[in-house]
Amino acid sequence: MKFNPFIIIKLVLVIFTCAGAGLTIFMIMQEVKIVGAYLVSGLFILVPGTILYGLQFGFRISEKTRRKQAERQKRITSSHAGLSYQMPLFDVTLLIEWKTIETVIFTDYQSDDHAQFIFHLTQPPILTRAANPWFLNKIFPFTPGNPKEISIEDDCADFHQIPQMLYKYLDNVNLSDLNQNDKKGTLLSSKTTIHNNTIKTEELWKPNPDYNRQQLIFDKYNRAFEQIKQN
Repeated sequence: MKFNPFIIIKLVLVIFTCAGAGLTIFMIMQEVKIVGAYLVSGLFILVPGTILYGLQFGFRISEKTRRKQAERQKRITSSHAGLSYQMPLFDVTLLIEWKTIETVIFTDYQSDDHAQFIFHLTQPPILTRAANPWFLNKIFPFTPGNPKEISIEDDCADFHQIPQMLYKYLDNVNLSDLNQNDKKGTLLSSKTTIHNNTIKTEELWKPNPDYNRQQLIFDKYNRAFEQIKQN
């Protein structure tokens, strides 16, 4: 029997919700008139009940909220000048010039769904700030932690287009590993459910033991990955 942690989480949430409902009914029957007690029991119903509903049916996001999220999402574009990494949350844009890119490494670990491209540069990117930044960005302006190492994570729009951008403007870009390797490995089971015209598929994968967590996409000096690690 396969262990599903979501079942345990949902069970705990149901227990808390039922406990809150039971406590509320008990206080009504006992004619308790303490407002604070009803607030506590209400929280026991509302908080876990809301989380349980979201896990079961999903949370709906308004179109206005979606637009705001899209406006704040990081973006990346390319041109003959270089890669333009826009960070609206910080009101800045980083221009990574092609001539400054020394090495590009792709990382994607089996332990999570987090992937990123790491750019090692010979010169820091050109930082441009918005003309009218948010007041907090005026007080605490963004500065890259390591200006010669820039990481672009998979929460960036057009993240998966980065390899093609590199391939268009740089020589000797290696895309073969990205196309061939799959960290998921072997598909063990798949379950598809339909609810309110929404199709949801849950898959259980056995990790691929031969998956390369770090892959060399580009090196200005055509070095092997082992040589770069030694430097």
